[in-house]
Amino acid sequence: MPFPAIEELIPHRPPMVMVDHVVKVDGLKTETSFVVKPECIFVKQGLLSEMGMLENLAQTSFVFLNYFFIKPDEVLWDKEKNNLGVISTILNLEVSALPSVGDQLLTCTHTELVFTSDFLKICNIQGHVLVDGKTVLEATMKMLLQTKDQ
Repeated sequence: MPFPAIEELIPHRPPMVMVDHVVKVDGLKTETSFVVKPECIFVKQGLLSEMGMLENLAQTSFVFLNYFFIKPDEVLWDKEKNNLGVISTILNLEVSALPSVGDQLLTCTHTELVFTSDFLKICNIQGHVLVDGKTVLEATMKMLLQTKDQ
């Protein structure tokens, strides 16, 4: 079964969309792809910045949250709710290269649920970004997702 369009899985809209397609969601693991475009706001002098790769990693994590926490016919960023998703901590960040315009990123995350309630989810996320099979970024992040009816 094909995945929905990325706009149905993340709250971001252009020019902040840093994921093109969902490759796989399997248990606590998620993979997405993204082709670096010249008009991307995180591109400077033909290279995707570290912040662009971190945003790509965070959006991949948000795809996972949709599949893991959401009930059928529900979305995380419902306009009728006051939702907030943030990266609270970034640990063990290693960047070995900056991708170029035209490169395709394969971003992989493994998520560990730390805490969940009706209104707050806390997850540890280990992720890496690959270009042509080589790791260009590795990081561990803590993500908080607050959902609250208005």
